[in-house]
Amino acid sequence: MKRLITFVILAVLLSTAGFAARQKDLSGPIAIKGELQQQYENFPAGTPVVIRKVVKMKSADQAGPDIFYATEINGIQFAVPASALKTIKLSPPETNQEFWQQTYLKQHLYEYFGERGYNSKLRKEVDEECRDYLYKLEEIGYEDDFITSYVQNIFAKLTATGIDPNRSERLNVRVIQSPEPDAYMLPNGTMLISTGLLCTLDSEDELAAIIANEMSHFVLDHQVTNIYRAERRAKRAAFWGTVLAVTAEVALEVAYWDDDDTALGVGAVASIGSVAALLNVNVVNRLGMNYKNNQEYAADRVARELLEFKGMNPDGLASALSKVIGYYNIQQRGHKLLRYGSIDNLKKRIDKAGEAENQISHPYLKATSDVVTFNAAMNMADQRYEEAGRLIQKNINNNLATDHDYVILAKSRMALYNTEEVNEECATLLWKAKELAGDSPNLDIYKQEILLLMRMNKQAKAADTLKEYLELLSRYQEQGVQGEEEEWTSKEIAWANQLLDKINRL
Repeated sequence: MKRLITFVILAVLLSTAGFAARQKDLSGPIAIKGELQQQYENFPAGTPVVIRKVVKMKSADQAGPDIFYATEINGIQFAVPASALKTIKLSPPETNQEFWQQTYLKQHLYEYFGERGYNSKLRKEVDEECRDYLYKLEEIGYEDDFITSYVQNIFAKLTATGIDPNRSERLNVRVIQSPEPDAYMLPNGTMLISTGLLCTLDSEDELAAIIANEMSHFVLDHQVTNIYRAERRAKRAAFWGTVLAVTAEVALEVAYWDDDDTALGVGAVASIGSVAALLNVNVVNRLGMNYKNNQEYAADRVARELLEFKGMNPDGLASALSKVIGYYNIQQRGHKLLRYGSIDNLKKRIDKAGEAENQISHPYLKATSDVVTFNAAMNMADQRYEEAGRLIQKNINNNLATDHDYVILAKSRMALYNTEEVNEECATLLWKAKELAGDSPNLDIYKQEILLLMRMNKQAKAADTLKEYLELLSRYQEQGVQGEEEEWTSKEIAWANQLLDKINRL
């Protein structure tokens, strides 16, 4: 009887007087619906329940603080202790906010933060470090409004905003240039998706699965937990003094892919060396993303639940991870993977995550085909010709190749081989590129064709193509191009004239 009276008194306090000085609001207003799955007090199983708030306070019959749930049971308010939460069966969530609030309950995060606090000072320091890091990452940002919007749309379907008023992080997503198939959720709520990941995956459900997994790490507070533990093991000054030291002196000289950035229309392609300097194990680990196995498994479970709630295929996670493994197998790398630890770690996650079916979605492949071209250009710039060719072959196999793709493939083949058979193959590729270009001539096709004809000792035909190239360059110059494009055009005209003169003297 004393216990029941105590609950009634606490319920009155919660509903009429707000939270007294001895009570701390852990959740803010929530409305998590459910029903009793067994009798509680005088209410039978099946009675409707709504959890309105989670508070930390001292109960009358306990010495220390405890967690209580301000709950409506059949319209009557109760302060239900955490130990009795198992009597409530939660209803299927209807919104993202409800899903993530239920995750907080299921994962006992309210209790976790109630006991350990939010480490607000640490979070502020982490946010400042993340902002500094993100400023550096602007140099390798992928500037394409369509792809950025496409990824943001998927991110927004899964986002976990407004679930905890005590966490001020703002969730957002950025796409970065990198050949590696990586995704990172920084502890300040910014998610990074690499162009390499977009190229490696084949369906929207796979991408959604990776985003859901990273977002789950954030909601479960794994990053800050790991930073807190690392900071406790080191002296504070030493820890914060070296968080981003590895990137502080990096000279971010953006490498242009010779003249091909103009031909491709993709702007500046970051050098893979600069990318590797910024995306490195030390930074990833220091910002709390060196997840333990149990953290990975927990995030995977929540991600599958989220995908199922959103009507997506929960096996997208296993499918995505299997394709990440495929990428590293091709690269002949099994250990020290930047984000995933090792292939063995990925295989263990797949075993627990579901069926690793091969998911393919043509709308996704079409949406990301330009990213595939871009990453092929990045690899060409770094003389990774086989990888560039492999990426272009993906677009060709999916009937999504453009004239730029065929030029890149011809370049990569010419860089690797010089046989009559390969040269003829490259001639066919360039012919296909011209066919796809149609009435919009691609200058890069003509230059590559000239180089191929010279290699094949067809100087007369090369001279004819040079004349066509010079005429197209002159037309382009007459359009009033300025800056880098004007400099490039003048350089190409000079090169073409010199080569034509050389051929005429042969």
